Amino acid sequence: MGGSGSTGSSLVKNILNRHSDVFAGEETSFFAKQLIYNDWSKAKKRITKRKLKGLKNMGYHIYNGTDLEQSEYGHSKTEIEILANQSETLLEFCDRFYHPALTQSSAKLWMEKTPANSACFSLFLDQFEKGKVIHMLRNPYDSIASLWSRGYDLHYSVGIYLLNTSSGISASSNKERYHEIKYEDVVQRPSETISKVCSFLEIEYNSEMLTSKDEKIEVSQLSGWNYDETANIGTKALGRFDRLQEEKRIQLLEAVSMIKVSDAGKKYNNIEYVNIRDICKTLDYKFYEIDSSDTHSNLKKELRKDRFERLKRGYATGIHYPLALSK
Repeated sequence: MGGSGSTGSSLVKNILNRHSDVFAGEETSFFAKQLIYNDWSKAKKRITKRKLKGLKNMGYHIYNGTDLEQSEYGHSKTEIEILANQSETLLEFCDRFYHPALTQSSAKLWMEKTPANSACFSLFLDQFEKGKVIHMLRNPYDSIASLWSRGYDLHYSVGIYLLNTSSGISASSNKERYHEIKYEDVVQRPSETISKVCSFLEIEYNSEMLTSKDEKIEVSQLSGWNYDETANIGTKALGRFDRLQEEKRIQLLEAVSMIKVSDAGKKYNNIEYVNIRDICKTLDYKFYEIDSSDTHSNLKKELRKDRFERLKRGYATGIHYPLALSK
């Protein structure tokens, strides 16, 4: 499962984790790494490394390393390194890695939710013949407003939404193994929406999945969120953009209208949609037109700084910088 941040993926992950056939643990950032798909023999040697030696995310998220050493998965750092070394393929490693958790929970399916996964949906489907992906979606203005409120820079919030969403949609041609969920549908029509997800996963829907079980997870409500992801389903987070102060709403509208995917980003990420206007049209969300802006120079400066930071940290997105500004 993946998509932009602040699209309700944690909420849906917790709902599905209540099903007896599903084990959905904490985020690992493992499946967002391009190298595990393209060169497993090289990737497995760095599976527990951090900082410069850590596996890097493929998409726009800057994150080095994985978070596989969590108690619910049942492996120490040393055990993970041994498992990886003994596994000839990525699929073999995943079978071994998830075996203890599946056994303990008596589940049949494992699911991993990291928003950045959407950058690698197509790679995942190529490697896992029986695998499926769930793409979480949300009104772009609400999602970006939420990310911005959580402390991310505005350009980064727009970039996360634009690139994660566009990358995820690129896998939609595989209709039998790709499923979209809109956050708005989850909170307004939960039974109908989750029932469709269960059908996609070939498990039986149970209405009790929609009721909070007092789950204890590492983080259920981040700063800036209006909703606790382990609580019962509610509509409190709808209209997040409309509750911003007018000045911030204008800034957000300007950034959304100007930031696009660069030619290098389009080629590197193999994506079709290059701006949020196109995404809104495809996903049936309203796009707000806005006149010329005074913030072009500020955004240009922020994108330049962002690219330099990526180059400094050795990210391919520094060389193939994925964002540009419309003239």
